Amino acid sequence: MNKGAMLFLAVLAAVAGCSSSDSGAGGTAGAGGSGGAGGDARACATDIAVGEVQAFGDPTPTRTEGLVFDANGTLYVSAQDNDGPDQLLEISSDGSNESVAEAESLLGLESLPAGILAAGIRTGNLLLIDPADGSNVEVAMDLGEPNFVVNTPWGTTLVSDDRPDVGSILEVDADGNVTVWSDEVPTPNGMVFSLDGSTLYVAATFQEAGLWRIPVSGVTAGAAEKWVAYETSAPDGVAIDSEGNVYVALNTAGQIAKVDADGSSTTLADDLRGVGPASIAFGQGDFDPCSLYVTSLFTTQMYRIGAGVLGVQK
Repeated sequence: MNKGAMLFLAVLAAVAGCSSSDSGAGGTAGAGGSGGAGGDARACATDIAVGEVQAFGDPTPTRTEGLVFDANGTLYVSAQDNDGPDQLLEISSDGSNESVAEAESLLGLESLPAGILAAGIRTGNLLLIDPADGSNVEVAMDLGEPNFVVNTPWGTTLVSDDRPDVGSILEVDADGNVTVWSDEVPTPNGMVFSLDGSTLYVAATFQEAGLWRIPVSGVTAGAAEKWVAYETSAPDGVAIDSEGNVYVALNTAGQIAKVDADGSSTTLADDLRGVGPASIAFGQGDFDPCSLYVTSLFTTQMYRIGAGVLGVQK
């Protein structure tokens, strides 16, 4: 077992049995201004309306795509650079940013206690990055063109490979072994588990574009179903709130869609044309827990969108 796999084993053992989508009402919110809510309980900030789109923070060095909050409420995004290595940026609640790590390819992000998992879409690997010193270890390889990353409730990691005619959701276990978890969603991208872990919601971007759902039995994927169609909108990142509503970033439409438990889709925000909304996540820590924070495929500006509902607390 290589060093990366050993570290991955230790990390996954620590989180096994804990869903990345567990919800909760406690925690301490921030002080406002940049999106914190203030007080001792999580509450929606009052400086943004439901559906309102605000530019958030300073411009980033290059366009951004992956986005994740860690358990401490620190925000990280991946910045893609065609002329050099990609950057892992740490974004403060005041909107300032700094590069804390770099690698040849960084795209989708997920958080673990030991660091940030990053999918290398050009390198076909999965890295575990320590933001404290910028170091990384390779925990899995031969993943095709890995895009989005999500931790499972049973202690493994799922990685989407959205290549046309491949359409695989791969599972990486604690030893770094890679297997196909599901191959029924064409061009899978963003993924999020339901609040109870019984369903995986998946955005299909290019072929059969829409929001798909996969029932989960224990650790096994059931038959995938195209739940909501977004035929020409290039669905990308997804998120879930504390009420179980699913949000989908629609690249080419410049919209954020909200899907309720019945599969009814409404438009939360449509002021993102020319932005290419990519990854989305509800604020944690000092960030507004009722706002979605958004990366941009086409600009160097990040955005914040009022949702009016508490997101899931990590």
